[in-house]
Amino acid sequence: MGLINDHRLKLVVDNFIWVLVVFFLVLASILIDGFFTVENFINMPFHSASLSMMILGMAFCLLSKQMDLSLESIYVIAPAIGVLLVTRWFPGIPSNFAVLFTIIVGALIGLVNGLLVVKLRINSFLATLAMLIVLRGSVEYLLPVGIFEVPSLFGTLGADTFLIGDYEIPYTIFIFITVFFIADFIVRNTVFGKDVVAVGSNATAAFIAGIRVERVHILVFVVSGMCAAFGGVLAVGKMGSVMNQLGNGDILFVFAGTVLGGVSLDGGKGKIMNALGGGLLLTIITTILNYSEVSPYLIKSIQGLTLLVAMVLNNVIELFLKSRLSR
Repeated sequence: MGLINDHRLKLVVDNFIWVLVVFFLVLASILIDGFFTVENFINMPFHSASLSMMILGMAFCLLSKQMDLSLESIYVIAPAIGVLLVTRWFPGIPSNFAVLFTIIVGALIGLVNGLLVVKLRINSFLATLAMLIVLRGSVEYLLPVGIFEVPSLFGTLGADTFLIGDYEIPYTIFIFITVFFIADFIVRNTVFGKDVVAVGSNATAAFIAGIRVERVHILVFVVSGMCAAFGGVLAVGKMGSVMNQLGNGDILFVFAGTVLGGVSLDGGKGKIMNALGGGLLLTIITTILNYSEVSPYLIKSIQGLTLLVAMVLNNVIELFLKSRLSR
């Protein structure tokens, strides 16, 4: 009986992000009149989609014991270049190719990050921090006033809806959740996914076992860049424009959402679908604060404090579980 209870407790701790999601949903229903509406339950995943794509990219990096601070800048510069290519630089190219170009730009930037880390042996924190600054400055130069007309495919992916009964459901919700399911399948069931976890757990042991550690690290940065670029596609489609401040400062919430989702900073531990929960939790907290009419000057402070409490609680429960199982 004790073993069964310990197993259930471990299951709860391993998926604690969903306990937090339910808790904050209940809290929202208490604090906000009329919170539990179909529209709200459509809007929350819709608004979390683009941030969640960056969280997915960070999850791949942390699983391999790397990190990518440049995600928030890839998030804006990739769609910016994609749109500029088909609207200003090469206007003869079919406009919807901008989405493909956006993903390619994200992959190329990720490749550069990977080569800096793997071949030049620059710490991933420093390499991607420098890349964040370079890319943010570049996009501000390229887009001093933004672009206010984007190819229609951006809008289809980021804003268009279809009807289910009386409700309009954005395609975005199904697209980004499908991407997460595919990523989860890759991590759990493919050679590449298992190599990522093995390298993050112990790179030396993985190398001895025949895993090409350097290639795995480079590919992880490429995947991370593609995730951020696609998140940018969804954000640009939702807004109908590309602004140079898109995503500015979001890397802090990307880190928070990924770690809250149970992806360890020590590498080799975490579940992709729980990272999805991290993105949803951030959106729920923001929704509660917006509905509560909190001063905009306090929102970030309250968000940070709430996330800190949630992470402390998560760690305390995990330590309790480890001590109980070690008896």
